Amino acid sequence: MISLSCSANAQFIGINVDYGIGYSAAPGKVDGYSVGISHPAPFIPNIGYSSISFIDKESIRGKATSTDSDGDYKLSLETETTIETINLFYNVPFPVVTITVGFGSGSQNLKTGVETKTTIVETYKDGIPKDLPIDDLEISVIEAFFHIGLPFWNTVEFHLGYHAMFFTSIDITKGVSFDGDYTIDKKSYSGGMTTIGVQVAF
Repeated sequence: MISLSCSANAQFIGINVDYGIGYSAAPGKVDGYSVGISHPAPFIPNIGYSSISFIDKESIRGKATSTDSDGDYKLSLETETTIETINLFYNVPFPVVTITVGFGSGSQNLKTGVETKTTIVETYKDGIPKDLPIDDLEISVIEAFFHIGLPFWNTVEFHLGYHAMFFTSIDITKGVSFDGDYTIDKKSYSGGMTTIGVQVAF
């Protein structure tokens, strides 16, 4: 196994492809992945890209005034959040396994970061639902991750990974005017993406 690990890391170039199987801050199903390119040059970091997206749905009851508690007003919110980063990483060979550690970031000038697209519908009693316009929100994100890999033969490595994403809480209804009175908390979507993947070396 030691010779397998050494051989796999001695290849000219490696392609990493990982599939996101979960995100700790997501309320349900996620769509995520990461890709990377490895090379054998020492001290020069490898480069990769990560992406995760999910949908959060919420229903909030409100009231017309501070003294009206019948809950006649209702908000329906659906927020699609996408997190994208560009990252740098190093492969650290150990006996039997390979450890990959890296860090990344995303921001508007790199056409990455965190973007939320929220659809808001407000309804009063049995009235006609009213769509409320809202702009997409974009903020920066910082990423830290690691992979634990098990190499086979001279060209293939299977691994598990965890990508931690850090960014500020988001006010998804910022700048929106409501007819009713609601209590809406900021969304904290910072969390971790768990991945499974493979590296193929050439």
